[in-house]
Amino acid sequence: MAENPSSHLVLARKWRPERFSELVGQEHVTRTLVQALKSGRIAHAFLFTGIRGVGKTTAARILARCLNCAEGPTPEPCGKCPACIEIRAGSALDVVEIDGATYRKIDDARAIIENLSYRPARDRFKVYIIDEAHQLTDQAFNALLKTLEEPPPHVKFILATTEPQKMPETILSRLQRYDFRRIPFAVIVERLTELASRETVQAEPAALRLLAREAGGSMRDAERMLETAIASLDGKVVEAEVASILGVASRSRVFQTVEAILAHDAAAALGAVRELHRRGANLESLGRDLLEVLRNLAVAKLPGGSGGESPLADLPDQEAEELKRLASAPSGRDLMRLFRLMADAQERIIRSPYPELILEMAIVRMASLAPVLDADELMRAIRGGSASGSSSQSTPRPASLASGGTTPGSAGPRGAAAHAEAVFTPAPARKIRVEGEVKADAPRRREPPAPPRQNPPVAAAPAASTTSDLPDLREFIRGRRAALAGFMEQGATLHLDGDLLTVAPRNDIYVRYLTDKRNEIADLATELYGRKIRAEIAAPGAQSPPANENLAPPIVAEAAPPAGPDDSPSVVANGGSLEAAATAAPAPPTAAELRQSVYSDPVVRRIFDEFQARLVEVRANGSAAAPSEGAARKP
Repeated sequence: MAENPSSHLVLARKWRPERFSELVGQEHVTRTLVQALKSGRIAHAFLFTGIRGVGKTTAARILARCLNCAEGPTPEPCGKCPACIEIRAGSALDVVEIDGATYRKIDDARAIIENLSYRPARDRFKVYIIDEAHQLTDQAFNALLKTLEEPPPHVKFILATTEPQKMPETILSRLQRYDFRRIPFAVIVERLTELASRETVQAEPAALRLLAREAGGSMRDAERMLETAIASLDGKVVEAEVASILGVASRSRVFQTVEAILAHDAAAALGAVRELHRRGANLESLGRDLLEVLRNLAVAKLPGGSGGESPLADLPDQEAEELKRLASAPSGRDLMRLFRLMADAQERIIRSPYPELILEMAIVRMASLAPVLDADELMRAIRGGSASGSSSQSTPRPASLASGGTTPGSAGPRGAAAHAEAVFTPAPARKIRVEGEVKADAPRRREPPAPPRQNPPVAAAPAASTTSDLPDLREFIRGRRAALAGFMEQGATLHLDGDLLTVAPRNDIYVRYLTDKRNEIADLATELYGRKIRAEIAAPGAQSPPANENLAPPIVAEAAPPAGPDDSPSVVANGGSLEAAATAAPAPPTAAELRQSVYSDPVVRRIFDEFQARLVEVRANGSAAAPSEGAARKP
């Protein structure tokens, strides 16, 4: 039978590493394994974890060769003995590779356990390499528990998996774990350059960088894409053709799109995206590339952003310089806004049935985004505009700025700062006509004007005098205890006789509250008058003796101060006497009328609602008082 001409080995198999020194990107793993082989402290079971194509199975085969080499165990297998040759070809009897996705049942685990009692046919150890070990069933894992913990001395287990979190903790605790990392971008580029040289293929550095970027840290994916490019392009690998084959945007086109966005050229940015989509570029991949470039621009904007630990350290010098050039115009705040918009659009692109429309409108919005000013620049612009004199105040604002738009040449913080004076120039002050007088400390409730007093109140009343109403004390209490002053204004009269302050409730409903506040009223009066004042609660409805009885009646007839519910309204006529006025006064209202007037007062009702005063049940003398009281309590 003739040899099949299609028996071609792909690059990943043809140039598979044969020693730990050739396994690139995993130095932290190879260094530990080499030291273990040198010291003879070799575990009986290993677990290699990591993403696809980072060298887990390759490391397992190299470890099997190191264990079974004729010169071993050694960290440097000879590669010439039968064990090394057969293990490399995959035909060794004592090195068994098992696909965990295929042989995953408990019967397969039992077959492994039964074969453990047989010693190796030729080599030093019988090595079991179980790939995709997380695919084994729970029953198979349970069957292997004891075997993995105490295998025979001639048996070694090497398990490889991409999802160690799916494996039972009882299995993980019996294995020596090694985590394989993503291979750095620069290492992949170097490896691809070496493979292209070995295959005598002309490859552009930009094309190899594109392949390494699309590999996402997987060496096998990078080698697979390089194999595809070599087979499709007849031995010459160029960036544009590679981008067309992979369905991605070339790096130069991505930079052109970002540059158009930063220049606020929405038409050019939209045209670039539509051209890439027409050529078959994957929109999700394009969005990811735009996100990466915006991230790199924000990093390049930072002081010291090109250090050894920076994401830009792995980029070629030409690309790093291009990023620094693009990052010089916009501010860091604008770059963060663009990145946020693109990140939100990328999430919608993945879920939307119309990803091209989402991406196009996101590009237009990003290109039309107006720049923002930092707080320092804004304050400097405002101060500069205010110091420019009255001429700047009369300068009209441009129509585009008044409508929130941008003007040509205003892109970036410098352009925005140049127009900030026109935007933030304070408008000339306008005089507003104000009628009447406005007081900031005016009370909410209109108070009737107080009658003129012949003797103004003083802060400290004489000890021997007798004073009623006490407006100074009421005002002092209002400034300290607003709620208490409201109750006393509506429901109590005050009378000061020496050091005794008599508080007379106008109705029964105020007795309980004023009794509870008696000590507080006394303390406030003591603080106002500067001497010890005692407070006493009089019987409800008790009349206070008039103050300053020797004063002559007023000449002009005037209304008396607002009377409480128990006070009878009276007007003192010109030249009349107090006795005549008292004789002409109407009869005092009944208790039911007093309660009705108190409960119908909106101020009293609001005070009771806000401060939840405790009301005292009023006992009426007759059965007719109860309905009227209940009706008065209704809001």
